[in-house]
Order: sequence, then C-alpha cells, then structure tokens
Amino acid sequence: MSISIIVGASPTYGGDLDGRSLPASECAKVTKVISILKINSATSFCSFYLGIKTSTSTITTVRTSTVTSTTGTPTTTVIFLPGNPPASKQRREEAALDEISIEKRNNPAYLSGIASSLISSGCECLSLPTPVKKATTTAIQTVTTKIPPPIVTKTVYPCATPISSLTPTVPYGLSSGSPNIGGQQNSLYGSGTTGTTLEGCCNLCYFGVPNCIQAFYYFYQGCVVSQAISVTGTGPGVSDVCPNGQIAGLTYNRDTNPPFRSTGNIAGPCGQTYNNF
Repeated sequence: MSISIIVGASPTYGGDLDGRSLPASECAKVTKVISILKINSATSFCSFYLGIKTSTSTITTVRTSTVTSTTGTPTTTVIFLPGNPPASKQRREEAALDEISIEKRNNPAYLSGIASSLISSGCECLSLPTPVKKATTTAIQTVTTKIPPPIVTKTVYPCATPISSLTPTVPYGLSSGSPNIGGQQNSLYGSGTTGTTLEGCCNLCYFGVPNCIQAFYYFYQGCVVSQAISVTGTGPGVSDVCPNGQIAGLTYNRDTNPPFRSTGNIAGPCGQTYNNF
C-alpha cells in the first residue's frame, strides 16, 4: 500500500484580512476600547463578534488498496481416499455523534456601557487573523490484480463400508470411452486375492491397479478389472493409480443396468467427470 499527501486550504470566511482593519485615523477614536479589549484578551470574543469564520486547511492522504479478482472457470480435482470418511464435527457496532451548538454570547462585563458601534470598531482595529482549522481526509485508490481461479479439490471415499449392492450410486458408474485410451484389457482377481470381496474389488480399482477404467464384482467369480492398455496426454490429479492424471474425455454416469449376478460397474479413479458422485 502506497501513501501520498496533498495539502490544500479551503477558506470559508466572507472577506479578507485587510477588510477587518480600519484606518489609523478611525482606530485613534476608539483607543480606550482597544485597550480594554487587549487587556482582557478579547481575541476570541472579537472573532465571534465580527463573524470571522474559520478557514479549513485540508490534508488529503492517498492510499493505494490492492484487490484481487479471479478470472476463468475453476478446475475441480477429485481425490479418492481409502476407508471411511472421518466423523463429522459440528462448529455492536456502536457509533456516537457529538453535536456542538454555539449559543449567542452576551457582551462581557468589561464592555458594559460601551456602544456596539465602538466595540465593533475596536475589534476591527485589532486586525485579527483568520483562524485556521486543520482537517484530514483519506482518498482510496484501488488497484485490481487478476489471478486464475483456484483448483477446487473434492474428496471422495468410494469404497467406504458398507458398499451397497446393485445401487446406482458411489462407487457405481458406467464409463463413456475416451479417444486418449489405447484399448482395454480385463483381469480377473478371484479366490485368494483381495478381489474376493466387494470392498476388495473396489479398492483394487481405485488404489491398486494403474489406469483402472472400471471394475465388475461377480458374486460367483470375484473381481474383473478393466484397465487401459495405454493413455496419451496428461491432466490434473496425477497419482500412482492415475500416472497420467485425469483422462480427458473419460466420464461416468449411473449404472442403472448392471450385468447379471454382479453389483454393477465400479467407476475408475482417473475419470474426468463423475456425474453420479
């Protein structure tokens, strides 16, 4: 934040200083009044009596404020974690305004019996200066800095127990192919492997087999993992199971028609869009 200062004067009185000073010949006629005024330090009284208004001297401080704004569309990256999600946890100004009222003053006792015209002349012969009041104002200069939007991270626990069977929700999703995948191969993980349970099959696809497109869990066979043979191009979300990150064009929708005697298609971890999550 940078600061600069501008000083200016704003006169608010009705006339100049010379207009309040009478010629010497006129002042000689009211020397006794002048003496009384001086002896009693009547500067404030005379300023009020003559209606001398205060001139305001303004000091303006210019401050530069920097604000940031984002441009573009945020990118969402899905992070998959094994296990179950952690348990959720639940989580005068006063202003005062002082008003100052100025009451009309009566002539002080030391001026009693003196005509108003003589008091006025005596005050004018004092050649009173114009009172100056200092005021400070602040001007804000705003500078906008544009930055790209942050990457939005979404955490999903796809294999959290218990995994519902034949339910078209997480983790089930039918893939829509991507031109960046150079073919697929299926591998069976049956008896004696981690794929012998539904949770195990889900974990194989999400955390055990690189570039798993989707998996099928059959009650009588075990887990079949469909794996991309090769992937071209890279995207955000690079990990051990997604060495190329999110595969552009690979999307998932709800699997509403699962294969016979299976739980349905388990979506893979490297998809670009999960419409059922």
